[in-house]
Amino acid sequence: MPVGQKNLLCIDDHKPSLAGWCLYLQSAGYYVETAHSAQEGLQLFATHPVDLVLLDYAMPEVDGGEVAATMKRIKPQVRIVMFSGVAEVPEDARMHVDAFLQKGQHPTAVLQAIDELLRAEERAA
Repeated sequence: MPVGQKNLLCIDDHKPSLAGWCLYLQSAGYYVETAHSAQEGLQLFATHPVDLVLLDYAMPEVDGGEVAATMKRIKPQVRIVMFSGVAEVPEDARMHVDAFLQKGQHPTAVLQAIDELLRAEERAA
């Protein structure tokens, strides 16, 4: 991985969406790891360097709100973007994320949100 390249972790149980986002974000210059479940995502998060997480809300075993809360306890400095097709995500599920995006947006809007969060992190460091 080139020096200075940011590490993203994408967690989504919908494999075609996950593959698409992985390719798109890699083409934008990010190093991307993927997880198909909350448990797999938490394991990667705990054991690998991660700068930002793109996290689906609606997953079968554990919802994204619980995953985000656990992640913030492990590495509070890592930015989390919750990404969901569910219109009504409970406020308590959003309290541990740095941004919430509705699925279906143009990919450039998602990339812009990711870039802004990572630039804010760099300015704060």
